[in-house]
Amino acid sequence: MGLPYMPMFWGDYWRDTTHLSDAEHVSYLRLISHYWQHGCLPQEDSRLARIAGRSDVEWADMKPMLQAFFKQCWTHARIDRELQKQKSLHDTNVDRAKKAAATRWNRNQVDNENAEVATNAPSITQAYSEQCSTNAIHSHNHIHNHINKSVEKNIRSQARGSRLEPEWFPSEHLDEKLELEKFRDYWIAQPGQKGVKTNWDATWRNWVRRAAERTPPRQSGNRIENAAREMLDAERNRNQSSWDNSVLLPFSKPGGN
Repeated sequence: MGLPYMPMFWGDYWRDTTHLSDAEHVSYLRLISHYWQHGCLPQEDSRLARIAGRSDVEWADMKPMLQAFFKQCWTHARIDRELQKQKSLHDTNVDRAKKAAATRWNRNQVDNENAEVATNAPSITQAYSEQCSTNAIHSHNHIHNHINKSVEKNIRSQARGSRLEPEWFPSEHLDEKLELEKFRDYWIAQPGQKGVKTNWDATWRNWVRRAAERTPPRQSGNRIENAAREMLDAERNRNQSSWDNSVLLPFSKPGGN
């Protein structure tokens, strides 16, 4: 697997190679670049010398210095690790590319199936009309169910009774403003279930009847005046009778002087 570039960690390189000569630097860089591209180095000195760009004599002279950077059989631990990383990254990219290609393939199949369905489907206008009709039916059913639920709720509410609203007014017009205010205040202040009635009009009528029974009949102004006049007349008559008896009685005795 030929790689387009080789990562070079120059800090580590110069730290480990400051003792090399210029010729040894060049030969070492040629060796590791060959290792990077091919994944290994040959074992024969003649081939190593050609890769390093040296004659056999020059290679024999610098081989011990350069061999210190490699392990047995001219393997290089740092380059092997980097090659493994690059291989893993390559495999990951290949898997991603395969998945992307499969996704595109499946999408194309779905598009083709949709196109086939669209070809065999009715016209857009007809499909839209059918959809509108279906929506209208669903809407009608929803409204009908909502109305039925509201009616049932009102029926249940009437059966259970309700509390008196502050703005309640009797259905029958009665000239009992004061009693109406008493009625409202009394029942609004009632706590709990006692303040719940099923028919407030009937409750109002009963209230008015009881109020009429509790109120004593009023006497008219003429009757009061007549009664007072009768009392004064009776008192005057008693006084007049007493005076007549005390003054006239002695003169009326038989045989008087």
